[in-house]
Amino acid sequence: MHPVKMLDADDRLRYDYLGEVFETEFEDTYLQYHISRILAYELLNLLNICAHLFDEFGFPDCEDSRLLRYAVTGTIAEYLEGGYENGL
Repeated sequence: MHPVKMLDADDRLRYDYLGEVFETEFEDTYLQYHISRILAYELLNLLNICAHLFDEFGFPDCEDSRLLRYAVTGTIAEYLEGGYENGL
C-alpha cells in the first residue's frame, strides 16, 4: 500500500496543504519531483519536518494564516537547500 494512503485524515489535510504550497512556491522543483516519482516521499518527509508548525498554528483552523504559509515556505526552502540532510 502506498504510504500516503495510510495517513489519517488530519495528516492528509496537512499533506495536501504542503503539496499546494510546494507546487505554488517551488514549481520547478515540484515538477521535477513529480516527474521523478519522488514527490510523495518528499512531501512525507516535509510532513514530519513541518509537524511542529502545524501543531503550533493549530492547523487546519489556521489554514489561511499568512504566518503559517511563510513558516512552511521557509522550511521547504531550507529542506531543499539541504538543511535537513542529517536527518529530521
